[in-house]
Amino acid sequence: MEVKDYCKAMLAEVTAWKKKLDAMKKVADRYASAEKEKILPLIDQLEQEVAAAQARVDQLENECPSDWSPMKNELDDLFGTVGSSVDRAWRDLEGGNVGG
Repeated sequence: MEVKDYCKAMLAEVTAWKKKLDAMKKVADRYASAEKEKILPLIDQLEQEVAAAQARVDQLENECPSDWSPMKNELDDLFGTVGSSVDRAWRDLEGGNVGG
């Protein structure tokens, strides 16, 4: 796989996460204040993680090293972690399981 193709796929993943986070904010807006106070810090944390993931992809795309396998491995791990966190938070939010 080419670096550019990989980056394009990873940026599509980031876009999907951002849409899910926006949907989470809309759901959280319907919650009472106490519940909102529990979920909004989690959403903020996830947004920071997504932004960090996007920054790493942007860095890879800009640098475009000839041996990019170490960075790919790092990104694969990062994306697995962030993706799981976003998905878990979404399931908890949809299930009304706010704040653990």
